Amino acid sequence: MKVSAIRLGRALTQLAIRQTIRATARLSIEQQHRAVRSSVEFAGVIPVLRRRVRENMRLAFGSAVPARSDSLYFRRLGWFLGNTLSTFHHGVESAPILDEVKFDETVELLDDAVAQRRGVVIVSPHWSGHELVAAAVNRRHPMALLVRQAPTGERMKRKLQWYNALGTEIVLRPTQASTIKDAVAYLNILKKRKVLCITPDLLTDSGQGVEVQIFGRAARLHGGAFAIAIAARSPMLRPYFSWQSDSCVVVRWEYVAPSQEAGDRAGAIRANAQDWCVWFEDKLRANPENWLFWLDKRWSRFLRAGSNASGTA
Repeated sequence: MKVSAIRLGRALTQLAIRQTIRATARLSIEQQHRAVRSSVEFAGVIPVLRRRVRENMRLAFGSAVPARSDSLYFRRLGWFLGNTLSTFHHGVESAPILDEVKFDETVELLDDAVAQRRGVVIVSPHWSGHELVAAAVNRRHPMALLVRQAPTGERMKRKLQWYNALGTEIVLRPTQASTIKDAVAYLNILKKRKVLCITPDLLTDSGQGVEVQIFGRAARLHGGAFAIAIAARSPMLRPYFSWQSDSCVVVRWEYVAPSQEAGDRAGAIRANAQDWCVWFEDKLRANPENWLFWLDKRWSRFLRAGSNASGTA
């Protein structure tokens, strides 16, 4: 019964995506933005959704959650989805996203890292709009995104259309455990002195990934970003967002050289992953609204299970 409910929910989600794309195909960019933002604003006042976002933030950080973080979450989501739709239909060059993403002076850290000619690994959480920001980065430095395979041909076709609209190169993440062939594909991107963007904030099954501490709980996340950076001796860049308005995001950068532990590759991967988690949690604590995954079912289950196990209030 539970599996059937999950499958039904996924099927309904995919139906909604297909219908939205078809219904908005002939609308102007401004009309697409208004339609999506109004829909997301409506979702943001639905008590069950608003309560789930607020509760997950509280489970992660306790009572010290900035005021209005839950309502700001839906604003950021509206910006992201509105720009996603217009970019999907019109391409990144015609959509307004390139005017709405700004880089501050720390972008020089990215420029300097690229100038080292060892490739660069951008290690980003799923900030709201992170792929749109990647399209802006791609105009400055050629880059590739590491993305997951879609489970069906229809969804894969739509996914490829999306990345074609962004204008970025992609490297497909394997559906099963990584192989040497997959690792070689990722390393080739760095050997070409390009920028590779990877999002490690995806929970893995027991026995997979790398164990870290996050939100006061033990978790297992994908460690590929850190393994690749260590193997290629490539610098890592961490982006985080601040907002000038509901339609203008400023991207700041931090530079990290991957730490190496002689003779202990697994230990080095764990150390780099844990250091990234500390950084991510610190940035997220200040601006919880910036993370897409507060409504993600797997992260929601993780936070609730950690609360039950630890007695977190």
